[in-house]
Amino acid sequence: MTTKIEAFTTNTVEVQWAHLHQPDTKFGDDSANHNISVIVDKPLQKVLDNLLKESGATKINGMRVDDDGRTLLKAKSKTLVKKGEKTFPCRDASTAKTDSLPYGGDTVRLRLAPAVLARDGSLSLYLNGCQIIEKNSQDYNSTGGFEATDGYINPEETDDIPF
Repeated sequence: MTTKIEAFTTNTVEVQWAHLHQPDTKFGDDSANHNISVIVDKPLQKVLDNLLKESGATKINGMRVDDDGRTLLKAKSKTLVKKGEKTFPCRDASTAKTDSLPYGGDTVRLRLAPAVLARDGSLSLYLNGCQIIEKNSQDYNSTGGFEATDGYINPEETDDIPF
């Protein structure tokens, strides 16, 4: 039996990677989920250490160290996928619903629901909510990831008439 622990909200943390725009099906449709990976800073690490100690869990699932030596935490949710929702809903800094989604470099606060798993005594942190605090990433949908520069401009995209 899984032991649920009271949900909590993280401090503001930086997003490393987010898969909230659609379910992540990398390991098949049966494991489809929305997920987000954030960089664990000192305040969050302290919360996680206390949570691990108080829960008596053996480890925290979804934590790893990247190639740059940073500790990352990946939180997942299957709830909305099971309900047929494509995107994971987010809130803006004022707590209003937003269609925006976080990407690498953005800062967020996460609502996480911890649970100790009966199968191995490990602790999982399930994603219950995401609040976007600051958008630092590029809007790749409108610019393709590029910044404007001097050079060729598509004539069909200008209002100049050549006569």
